[in-house]
Amino acid sequence: MSEITRRHVLALGVSAWLPVMSGGPARFAGPDRIPVLDRKWNIYLSEGQTDPRSLPAIGSLRAMMVFVDFADAPGDISGTDGIADHLTGYGKAEKWFRDQSYGRLTFEIARIPGWRRMPKPATSYTGANQRFTFQQHKDYMSDAAALFPELDVRTHPLLLVVGAKTDGIASSPTFIATPINAPVTPTGPVRWGVTFGKDSYTNTHMNLCHEVCHTLGLPDLYNFEPPRFTTGSWDIMCDIFRGTSLIGWHRHKLGWLADERKAYLAHGECETVLTPLPGSTGISMIVVPADGALNPSKVYAIELAQPIRGHDGTTTGDGVLVYSVDAVIPTGQSPVRIVPAKTTANFNYGELFEAPFSSGSILDDPTLPFSLSIKAKREDGYVVGVKVR
Repeated sequence: MSEITRRHVLALGVSAWLPVMSGGPARFAGPDRIPVLDRKWNIYLSEGQTDPRSLPAIGSLRAMMVFVDFADAPGDISGTDGIADHLTGYGKAEKWFRDQSYGRLTFEIARIPGWRRMPKPATSYTGANQRFTFQQHKDYMSDAAALFPELDVRTHPLLLVVGAKTDGIASSPTFIATPINAPVTPTGPVRWGVTFGKDSYTNTHMNLCHEVCHTLGLPDLYNFEPPRFTTGSWDIMCDIFRGTSLIGWHRHKLGWLADERKAYLAHGECETVLTPLPGSTGISMIVVPADGALNPSKVYAIELAQPIRGHDGTTTGDGVLVYSVDAVIPTGQSPVRIVPAKTTANFNYGELFEAPFSSGSILDDPTLPFSLSIKAKREDGYVVGVKVR
């Protein structure tokens, strides 16, 4: 879950032309680009343009991990190395960003080992629900940063603060602040951070990946109230317990998915082979506008499902995944919504785990701006036909 100041990222993407199935010519972003979604009033963590307060999603991102304890919650006497290894998945978090970004983002985590004592008890930093307000979070980050005079935010702009295990701090939110509202250090303001609470001691490294993605501009896809994983496990911004990856739209939004691997179909129809997102070739995402081709606030995306991992360690996820992306819907209110083949759910794989469409399926819902036919499964992907209404 993210907190505070708002952000987003410029979504670019010149797309390749796809072969036309029949009828009139299909229109893709062949000289056009997939439009940046109009977020209208929705500024914070929208699926539209990311504001300048984001961390860059391309290049090198360097984080510093530090460890703090409290008079009412002393740190584990065994030290901090094992905790750091758990939080990062023994290097899996860094590898995850390299893989998801196709090498466009290098994520490095340095550590300052050992516990340093915060000036106040853990229970004084949060309210009755053991969660931060923005001001409480800022005070916490300020007190933590002051314990580490060797910290240099010019070289390590992302600060990862690991608290000793305590009920006083229950969750692990993201901290994002404007320069004027950020804690001040001798080397500059601490504008981006993640604070790891009690839940991080049992969560996997996907917890860290999820929170860092907020600093790059991605919203929470799950529903806050009532709490539900309304995008299923198909993106870690919804489900960190079973999800393994980011959907194609988020890879596009962050500038990671290459131009030639995505297509914008505003008119006409096409037939093409959809290839897996983790690969390196072929068209892997087709985007269809829902409310205006030139300046949409909502689009639909069509791509191949990526694996999700059940609690028992097995994986599932095959077929064609369809979902809407609405830049007007706020974070925590389901800005991405699956169009499911089936709505089944279970504890192991979570909600909507059978959502992808299989070979031979036809999606022809008149409320959608397109129809979709899944013609065949091939070794290199799925043959799909898309017709814009």
